[in-house]
Amino acid sequence: MNKIILKLWVFLLAIIWSNSLFSNDSTNFHSTVLLKNSRNIIPLKKLDTLKIATLNLSSNNLNSFEASCDNYTNIDHFHFNTFSSKRMIRAMEKELKGFNLIIVNTDTIHFEIANLIQEISSKNKIILNYVHGKKLFFEDLIINSCQAILYNPNSKPKNLKHASQVVFGGLSCSNSLENNLCENYQSGDGLSTTKTRLSYLNPSELDINDSILYKIDSIVNNGIDNHAMPGCQILAAKDGNVFFNKSFGNHTYDSSSKKVENSDIYDLASITKIASSALILMQLESENRFSVDSTLGSYLPEILDSTEYKNLVLKEILTHQAGLASWIPFYIKTLNDGMPSYELYSKLPSNIHQSLVAKNLYMLSSYRDTIFERILSTDINKNKKYKYSDVGYYFINEIIKKITFNSQDLIAENIYSKIGLQNIGYNPLNKWDLNRITPTENDTFFRHQLIHGYVHDQGAALLGGVGGHAGLFSNANDLAVIMQMYLNKGTYGGDTILSSDIIEKYTSSPYYNSNKNRRGIAFDKPVRDGAGGPTCFECVSYDSFGHSGFTGNLTWADPESGILYVFLSNRVYPDAENHKLISMNIRTEVMNVISNACNYFMNPAIVSPTDPD
Repeated sequence: MNKIILKLWVFLLAIIWSNSLFSNDSTNFHSTVLLKNSRNIIPLKKLDTLKIATLNLSSNNLNSFEASCDNYTNIDHFHFNTFSSKRMIRAMEKELKGFNLIIVNTDTIHFEIANLIQEISSKNKIILNYVHGKKLFFEDLIINSCQAILYNPNSKPKNLKHASQVVFGGLSCSNSLENNLCENYQSGDGLSTTKTRLSYLNPSELDINDSILYKIDSIVNNGIDNHAMPGCQILAAKDGNVFFNKSFGNHTYDSSSKKVENSDIYDLASITKIASSALILMQLESENRFSVDSTLGSYLPEILDSTEYKNLVLKEILTHQAGLASWIPFYIKTLNDGMPSYELYSKLPSNIHQSLVAKNLYMLSSYRDTIFERILSTDINKNKKYKYSDVGYYFINEIIKKITFNSQDLIAENIYSKIGLQNIGYNPLNKWDLNRITPTENDTFFRHQLIHGYVHDQGAALLGGVGGHAGLFSNANDLAVIMQMYLNKGTYGGDTILSSDIIEKYTSSPYYNSNKNRRGIAFDKPVRDGAGGPTCFECVSYDSFGHSGFTGNLTWADPESGILYVFLSNRVYPDAENHKLISMNIRTEVMNVISNACNYFMNPAIVSPTDPD
């Protein structure tokens, strides 16, 4: 009886709490007021055209604003609060010369600041975030110099984070001034904007039970203690609001190794299929340049010639029912007595050795042809049953190059850049410091070295790190943006990346009714006939979609619940035969906690860890 009474009280309190504190209107989360917005510059669009810097002209610490901006794109941050000489001002102007948008933060406006803003506005667009000021002095000069002006009544870190998210579209804005700020901006003034990107909020600001989320720490730390993985990143969002973004453990099991940070980079392995290959194919299909209903031979006749592969339908390849072999160990025939054969490899790059496989190991560029010869000499199974295969993605890699006249990495990274992503891409050593990249396997069979900064997958390595099935690296945040764009039916940051009907087509299960194949087109889907598979049991809808990765990753998105989940790890360090991450169900256990936390106030039967048994 006591349990029933307790649950009834929890249910009633949840209704009162949610009605009084929570709302889907993100303006309830902040007090930022937008006073000027020339040409609707806020929320920022087309981040690939902007080179952005923040400029702190305050004596106070406004680092929380800067750190929040970093969730959206790469930004340089400058602090300048001394106006003792014209020489120092000129030095600051020189520093800002290479940027076309400056976000100025200040808590006071005096003559020197007003003049500096006016001076830099002649060469740069200016967004002013005026923090905690009682009155806006030199208003005409300031208003004429700035494309946008935001006002924040206090400088608490939480409010500064919210202000930055208004700038980038993480939060909408429709607040108004409570008091007169100056002659031009009076009580009641304020403009409105819409939400266009992910926001980053605390669970307490949303309808999410924070006490349940603490279970994630115990699940993950138990996994690390049992050497299921050295560390990981976990991100969770609901309805476009990130409420959990946390890193655990270290890059390796050595406690003195670098602790995992949210900005660190992981090998995504097969998540490449949905975050690169499917992304590009959907964009090409949205532009009527590609059709997944076509045959393989219609795009690659010169490769397939008269082989039976030419009649394979791309939709069947991408749903893993084309009868292809699950995997072909191409690398084995490149070895001599178990070591890389230097008839094929070179320790140094050359005109003929341009495919970087690992440190000091370059493969003949022409070996790509040998890979396709091996594939085409492998028989196709005619029964059309579901069998997971990487092999078809070698052809996808070629199709993308054939249609776009560019390599897959460049096409993918053009899309990433458009939506502001700077922490996702192929060949990570060309982009990020090695200490940001987690190592994977100590490869004692092929490359005979620790794989650190190079793709783990052997086939993708032979292609120089750029495969259709593997090769992509990312942190959890940038992968989450791509998944949220899918949930948004192809839009993000005010830009339309893909058409909604194409996303619906690829994330559905086209062959489930005919042969019970749960797979989407490139995307994985939940198991329908009981527990198991990539998701927790009965915690996602059949409309949900995602993918896992061999190196220890999982990402999933559910249009019905609005929940988005990313789990990144390097469980293959130092040995890919370590399957504890899978046997301990760590990824799905964390997914279940996230689902329960999001649904807690709608389902009082869920007992939080602080409730009595």
